[in-house]
Amino acid sequence: MSSPAITPAGYRAETFVAPAEQTFKLPDSSSVTSVDAEGTITVTWNESKVVFTPQERTVRVSPIGIVNENRAVSEKILLLSSPTPLTTTILWVTVYAIWLRKNEDDVAPVTIDDQISNASELNSYLLHTGLGFLPDRTDPKTFLLSRPAFWQAAGAPLGLSWLGDPIPSVTHSPHFPFPYVQSFTRGEHVLTTHPLRPPKPAPGTVIYTRYINALNELLTFTHIDASNPAHFDVYARWQNSDRVNVGWRERGDDDHHRAYLKDRLADPHIMGFIVAWDGEPAGYGEMSWVKEDPMGTYVGGLGDYDQGTHLLIGEEKFRGRQRFTAIMTSMKHMCFLREPRTEVVVGEPRADLPIIPRLISYLPQEFNREFELPHKRAVYFVLRRERFFQAAMIY
Repeated sequence: MSSPAITPAGYRAETFVAPAEQTFKLPDSSSVTSVDAEGTITVTWNESKVVFTPQERTVRVSPIGIVNENRAVSEKILLLSSPTPLTTTILWVTVYAIWLRKNEDDVAPVTIDDQISNASELNSYLLHTGLGFLPDRTDPKTFLLSRPAFWQAAGAPLGLSWLGDPIPSVTHSPHFPFPYVQSFTRGEHVLTTHPLRPPKPAPGTVIYTRYINALNELLTFTHIDASNPAHFDVYARWQNSDRVNVGWRERGDDDHHRAYLKDRLADPHIMGFIVAWDGEPAGYGEMSWVKEDPMGTYVGGLGDYDQGTHLLIGEEKFRGRQRFTAIMTSMKHMCFLREPRTEVVVGEPRADLPIIPRLISYLPQEFNREFELPHKRAVYFVLRRERFFQAAMIY
C-alpha cells in the first residue's frame, strides 16, 4: 500500500525505480543482488537465495479499524521460499532488498513457505522484532512487513545495521537504550537539567554506513579525529574556504581549528564527523542533544532526547541535490537510530542562506518559524520521527 500522494507544500520526494536487476552493498561491504522477473523477486546474498513469488490469494493492506471496507485495498501475498533453511540474518537482508524495490509502499504482505524447516522461528522473528505484524490474528502465518519499522532497524543483525558502534555496546550490555540518569549543564547560554548522555565512540570510529542506490556509492560518517591529518587537513581547508565561511564563520589558523575540534570532543552533547563517499572525504557534520544546546534555550519546548544537526559540504564535486539529500537524510536517520526516544530532529540555519529553499524541498520537515539567536537570525526546522520514516527518501 502506497503512502498518500499529497505532501506538505515545498517537499517533493524524488521517485527511485529499481532496475530489473539491482545490486547494493551492506555496511559490511558484502553485496546483495535482487532480480525482478514479472513480479517474482529473487534475492541472492553470499550462498543464500530467497524467492518472493506473488500468490493468487490476497490480504487487506489498508489499516484495519481506520479505512472503511468500501475503500480498503488488498494485495497479492508474496510467498517467501528458499531451497535451504534461512537464518534470521538472511531474512533481514532479503527484506532489505524488498524495501529498496517497494520504497513507496508502507507495507508488503508476505507468508513464509512451510517447506522451510525453521519457518516457525522466522515467523516468530518477524513478529517479535516488529519487522512485520499480523493483519488478521486468525491467520498467524501471513504478515504485513512494515517499511517504517525496517528503517528503524527492527531486527537488524549486529554488523549489518546502518548505525555503527551503538552506545551502550551490546558486548557490554544487551539492554538498550542508555538508562535515564538526570544530569545538569550550566553555561553562558545554557542552564538546564537533561539526561546523562552516553559516551561518544572513539575518534576515527565509523558511526554510520549506508549504500545510496541512486548513486551506487557507499556513504559513511566517521567521528572526526583531529590527530589524523586525513581528517584535520580537509576540515581546516573547508572551514577556510570562502563558500563555507559564509555559513559557518569558523575561518582561522590551525590552532583555531584544533581548539574548535578539541572543544567538540570534550563536550558530551555534540559530536562532529567526516562525511565520505566511497571513502573520499566530502564534508563535515555535527549532531547534538539540543536540550543542552544554546538553541534549546532560545527555542524552548524541546524534549530530553531531541537532537539537532549541522552540515557543510567542503568538496565542490560532491555538491548537488542527490548527494545533499542523501547526506541530510542519513544524518537525520542516524539521529533517530541512535536514540529511539528521540521524537524530533531540529535545525537552525541562518535565515539568509541560499540553502533554505533546498532544506524545505529535500526533507519532509516543518518550517516552524524564524527566530533570533545572539549571533544570527535563524530558521527553525522540525523533523518528526513519524513523518521521517513515512516520507523520507531512504533508498
